[in-house]
Amino acid sequence: MSTYTALAITEIGKPLTKISLPMLEPKENEILLKVTAAGLNQLDPRLRDLNMGFLKQFPAVIAFDIAGVVVKSGKDVTSFPIGSHVLAHASIQNATCGGLQEYTIIDSQYSALLPQNINDVDAVAVPTGTVTSALSLFSPMGFGIPFPGTPEAEGFDYKSQKIVIVGGGTNTGKFGIQLARIAGIGTIIAVAGRTGQAELKELGATHVISRHASDIESQVRGIVGDELLYVYDTYNSTEGLVHSANLLSRSKGGELVRLVRGPPVASANGIKGAGFKEKQIIGFSSGIPAFGAMLWKQLQEWIEEERLKFPKYSVVDGLDVDKVNAALDDLKIKSGKRWHVRV
Repeated sequence: MSTYTALAITEIGKPLTKISLPMLEPKENEILLKVTAAGLNQLDPRLRDLNMGFLKQFPAVIAFDIAGVVVKSGKDVTSFPIGSHVLAHASIQNATCGGLQEYTIIDSQYSALLPQNINDVDAVAVPTGTVTSALSLFSPMGFGIPFPGTPEAEGFDYKSQKIVIVGGGTNTGKFGIQLARIAGIGTIIAVAGRTGQAELKELGATHVISRHASDIESQVRGIVGDELLYVYDTYNSTEGLVHSANLLSRSKGGELVRLVRGPPVASANGIKGAGFKEKQIIGFSSGIPAFGAMLWKQLQEWIEEERLKFPKYSVVDGLDVDKVNAALDDLKIKSGKRWHVRV
């Protein structure tokens, strides 16, 4: 039986280990990829060190933002020719489908062909941040703003909408800004660190407020009055989320979408308003299968048209287990950092 090399979690709380796995075989709607690049984000070190109940089988291969070359496909796959370069978002539910290995299996409905002008290592910045932000902005799990280009979007007044993205300088925040811009939302306020404000405006933010400012709430109300219905917080846990919730309209309520797990904010001390909705998003394409499939069809078009800008990143060359573990350690302390592995 032929085998290939992978970097895997064999025990929670321990460094990744280099192992050999038996060659994979794609099912009807799956694609076997020769991996060329894998993107690491802040979820990956948490899975390695804590798991948080996500991974059910071991050894487990992480890094779910993947690019590669099609080697073989299942009988129902018709849009991904052998030899084509593909970007994909792997499922956390499959313990062996991550990108830190020479070969992997992906679901064709959560994949997109990469045009020749897009580098595979650049492209793996896209999946998790874009999927998480799309679910937050456009799906019923999040705000439910009509997805651009759908029948529901016809006649919707995007221009009059106002959104605050807290953690705008994180990777997910940057894609949230870009999706809001693509949709045509009129007021996009990013709350972020002091550096990189020019970049956030280039991505589409109409206003940028320093997260270190003591008057964030008054600055936001100076821009939108009491009309803010959408706050997307990519960064904070409970204490910070209280401040995010207090940005929402006092008279109309609104919605807070959060990414960091924790107790509900509505009952926390310091909440000034009432009646807002709070939603927790976990950003996987398979979370709402029909929505994920629709997003990936649109995502291919956005990538081809270069409507998405890729954030900066650092590179690990090859499946070097020590360097990849060091990159995961680095991600634990730097929320805006990205590492990509050139496989």
